[in-house]
Amino acid sequence: MTKTASAKRKRAEREALKAEQANKRTKNSHNGTASADTSDPNAAAVAARLPKAVLEKKLFVENSTGKDRVREAKLYDLLSSENETDRLEAAGAIVSSLLDGEGVPEAVLQRHLDWRLFRGLASGRAGSRLGYSIVLTEVLSQLLGPPNYLSRERYPNLTFDKVIEMLLERTHVGGNIPGQEERDLYFGQLFGLECFVRARVLFVSEDGRDDAAGCERWNEVLRLLVNLGNRKIWLRPQCGWVVAQALEQLDESRILSVLQQLSVLGWLETPERVGIWLVAFEQCPGLGSRENSGVYHPLAPKHLDQLARILKEGGQDDVEKQQQQQQQQQQQQQARRGGHKNRQANWSPTLHFVWDLIVRHFLRRGPEHVEEFRVFWQRVVDDNLFAKTATEGQKFRGFLVFQKFLQSYADIDDLLDVLFSRNFMTCLINQASGEDRFLHRAALKTLKVIEDTSAAHPDATGIILDNLIANNGLYRFDVMTKSKTVDKILQHVQAETGEDVIQVLSGPVMKASTTSKDINAVKLDLRVYIEYIFRLTTSAPEPALQELTSLAYAKLVWIPENAAALVKELSRSRLQSAFAKLSRKAEDANYLCTAVQSINPDYIRMDGEMKKEVKEARKRLEKLMKKGQSATEGAADEAKVAQGLALLHAIAIFQLYNEEPDAFQLLSDLKEYQARLQTDEEGAAEFLVEILLALVSQQSSLLREISQRVFGYFSSRVSPKALELLLDVLSADESAKGQQALFDVDADDVDPEDMEEDEEDDSEDELGSDVEVDSDVEFATLNVGGAEDGEEDEEDDESDNDDDDADADGEEAKNLEALDEALGKILNSHRLDKDQEAESSDDDSDMSDGDMLELDDKLAEVFKQRAKAAPSKKKERKAAKESVVNFKRRVLDLLETYVRNEAANPTALAVLQPVLQLIRTTTIKTLADRGFELIKDYQKRLRKARSGGNKAAKEGVDQEAAVEVLKGVYEELKAGETKAHAKAAVPACLIAASSVFHSGKGGRAAVDAVVGDVKKGTATQQEMKKAWDEWCRNHEALKKQAASEKRK
Repeated sequence: MTKTASAKRKRAEREALKAEQANKRTKNSHNGTASADTSDPNAAAVAARLPKAVLEKKLFVENSTGKDRVREAKLYDLLSSENETDRLEAAGAIVSSLLDGEGVPEAVLQRHLDWRLFRGLASGRAGSRLGYSIVLTEVLSQLLGPPNYLSRERYPNLTFDKVIEMLLERTHVGGNIPGQEERDLYFGQLFGLECFVRARVLFVSEDGRDDAAGCERWNEVLRLLVNLGNRKIWLRPQCGWVVAQALEQLDESRILSVLQQLSVLGWLETPERVGIWLVAFEQCPGLGSRENSGVYHPLAPKHLDQLARILKEGGQDDVEKQQQQQQQQQQQQQARRGGHKNRQANWSPTLHFVWDLIVRHFLRRGPEHVEEFRVFWQRVVDDNLFAKTATEGQKFRGFLVFQKFLQSYADIDDLLDVLFSRNFMTCLINQASGEDRFLHRAALKTLKVIEDTSAAHPDATGIILDNLIANNGLYRFDVMTKSKTVDKILQHVQAETGEDVIQVLSGPVMKASTTSKDINAVKLDLRVYIEYIFRLTTSAPEPALQELTSLAYAKLVWIPENAAALVKELSRSRLQSAFAKLSRKAEDANYLCTAVQSINPDYIRMDGEMKKEVKEARKRLEKLMKKGQSATEGAADEAKVAQGLALLHAIAIFQLYNEEPDAFQLLSDLKEYQARLQTDEEGAAEFLVEILLALVSQQSSLLREISQRVFGYFSSRVSPKALELLLDVLSADESAKGQQALFDVDADDVDPEDMEEDEEDDSEDELGSDVEVDSDVEFATLNVGGAEDGEEDEEDDESDNDDDDADADGEEAKNLEALDEALGKILNSHRLDKDQEAESSDDDSDMSDGDMLELDDKLAEVFKQRAKAAPSKKKERKAAKESVVNFKRRVLDLLETYVRNEAANPTALAVLQPVLQLIRTTTIKTLADRGFELIKDYQKRLRKARSGGNKAAKEGVDQEAAVEVLKGVYEELKAGETKAHAKAAVPACLIAASSVFHSGKGGRAAVDAVVGDVKKGTATQQEMKKAWDEWCRNHEALKKQAASEKRK
């Protein structure tokens, strides 16, 4: 058949397909509605994709026309589908249409083989090669192999030689064709040869007998595979894999014959020959016992040097060279056309199949032969692919090899330990440490595989960590690689293996601490060790907290004396952070109490009075823990009080251990609170709020978390006066004056001018509405040196303000003395109290104009330097504002907790007006936003409480008090001038108004009296009136609906 005839036939098929599709659309337009009502959509989709007429198993005709031609075209179209089900269905239909029953005539079968199947192998479309290979394998099996031998009985002209000739003709590469088309043809030839191997027809003769002697078919296919691999080196691994697949059809003698043929054909020192030998040993384990000199085991110790050379210089390097040559040719062509050159490396991310066989070999050998594997890894991988003389491409391949072996040997400890060899670790650390490194991305991918393997195989975590931070690794691995590999691995440690991991982490630092003479390096390692243990508190809290406690309080012999203070300080800080993190996550509040109780008091150096106080406090804590064990969601109020007191006692004891000055005062306050609780409950509530305010004002996330939780336990006991203590904070000035009022700052320390200038600087202050203060930033201390990510960033930095204040006077005195000396030198003068020390001067001559100008310049420079040295008043004002703003944030935290628990409590109405005032007066946008969110949450929870039948939400409101609240909130609504304030004021007024409405008779009238006529009011007043009227209408509608349902 000529190419012209083929083209005409193709056009006719396309036209027939178009005509049928048009007919189908017309038919569906008439019957679409009826079928859509009755058919299953999934079944319809399948039917549309695989119609019965197409899949009908009837033989193809010789001269196909009309429907037959359309069916044939559709089947081959489905054979190229990316959908595996479609391909298999189409393949089955095609094979049946060719060979079922008596089969098609020889001419028809030849046409399909020649112009359909072999030609389709060279198509790069979707799943063409996969689909066509399935059909070809089955057809060749029936045509040339047992049991049918159709070529001998039914199709005498379709011999093996003829079929091979068809394949080679349809995949012939000739002339000047595009590169992609050339690749498709070569791949088509490779897939065609593989079909012969998979059809298992190569080891029989034409007459159907076993061709044990000549293997003529096999020899021809082997020759073609080797020639194809030699012609295109990038295809050689695939050709070698096809040869390896064929070995499973051979016995030992034939396998040896094939291996000898490979040597003759030129595959002597190639990765393909190594892989085929390994497959041969899998097929015939007895080959290794032969005394035949021709038997070659590539993994034998005597052949490892040769293997290393083959795997380093052969295979992929040859592929890369050929690809680079092709790329250079393309670049030259582009350069002639004015294009740009592409110098990007062209490395394959896929390893040669020989590495899979090597992995399988050592897996079968097992951990008993770990030394054999160690020698192989050292000589073939570490000293070869990661050698200093290795190319970047070889090192890239080495990373891929490591990833494959790591994932394969993750459950075999002995083999896993071998992988982290010296040269590999050096290369990994170097390449990961800099973004400008050539293999940086490959190194990061390797680190990701290490992390994923550790997460998927927790039992391997200890060995992986040991090799990263010890042995050939670095203790500060994450620092050196600028990654978080060890950090992430520690987050996946299982609780039961926590102690083992701590031993791994402590080993290197203990050794360094006892042997190293570089104390600075030891301190760095100790810092890293404490960070490692802190990270471990997430995944294995119990052993990690115990280790942190030991570091914080015990005297450990292996820690150098000049590093002990640093270790204690860092450990205590990290222990506090760990407690804060765990208290935030733990549902059981007793977790923190138990952790504090587990700290051995004998670790801490205490005097007699302190020991006595700690002993008594621990006893009270134990009693409170027992009393509060029954505290659950609906538990008794007394149990929750006990649980809250237990938390406060735990905090007080912990502060005592850390030698904090306020710890004794906190314990004393707790005793007093328990005493007041028995006699004056309302006064006790006020006292408790004062205690909590003192705690949240401190720079500690732990105290903030515990204070919120304790306040939640006591929220039902909060009296109006106690609530007023919280609300008073919101009205404080965000200035030095406000700081003085809130924190009892000494009046002598506050400059009156600063208070006057605060308001002038508000518009310029960096804490204005466009700049937010991080809610996790504590009042005056910012840790800018070691920021970390996420919730783990929350450091409990302790303030050094007392020390700073103590040194302030001395520093000021030094500055004044330096100023006096500088002025004395310039003016040639001195202070009166230094007359005796001064030298006499006889030079009383007048200064010239030039001298005066020079003196002016010198004086200006002295005062300029003095101004720089003086403390910045603007910074002091900013720090004061920060402290007030952050204190307000902490109070809002407590108020959010109160509203969440006590939205139905009439006392909560007192929150509305102060929060609205805060929204109106604050210059901090985030404070205003949080105030608005608090009001919205209050409204939502109050609505939920009323709809749930909470009587307190409807009947427990004092009308007179509620009206006063409404009046205050409404006045605040009228005072607002911003959209943000109006957005919060309307729901706040609705809360108060609805409370008045539910307070009893006359509630509606009382609200209307306050809201009044707003025709001349502001837009916000009108919006409030509209919202109130709508609320009333909705209430009446719900009331009628409830009555109707009740009657039913």
